Amino acid sequence: MKKIAVFLTGIVASLTSITSYADDHGIVQDRPVEIWTCNFQEGKSMADVDAWYDAMNKNAETMENNKFNSFIWTPNFVGDLKSADIALTFSFESLTSMGTTMDEFFGSESGAALFAQFQETFDCSSREVWLVTQKRNAG
Repeated sequence: MKKIAVFLTGIVASLTSITSYADDHGIVQDRPVEIWTCNFQEGKSMADVDAWYDAMNKNAETMENNKFNSFIWTPNFVGDLKSADIALTFSFESLTSMGTTMDEFFGSESGAALFAQFQETFDCSSREVWLVTQKRNAG
């Protein structure tokens, strides 16, 4: 009887451990997302955002830890239309990866120059880090 219980426990454990890999999708994990909520500095526009992202993406390609995604959000329908011109988000694989990337970015001359350009372009009212968990994948 004990052998059957061990055998059934092994089957249940093996079946439940592989379900998260169905359809070639990896395990869904909490991912840290850094959110900067900003307005444009006087005289700045989306053209300046695009120029900053061009420079930032070129710099990221030279970094050892460059596995992050970034999105810009522009208000389309929000309660307070004057709350922000733009939100910039940076998504990382883990909190450890986020810390390593930030150390590398902010600890380098090129990163410091890019952040100075960032501050010339944006007047940010908040900076937050949220843990995001994906609950649906559209495929």
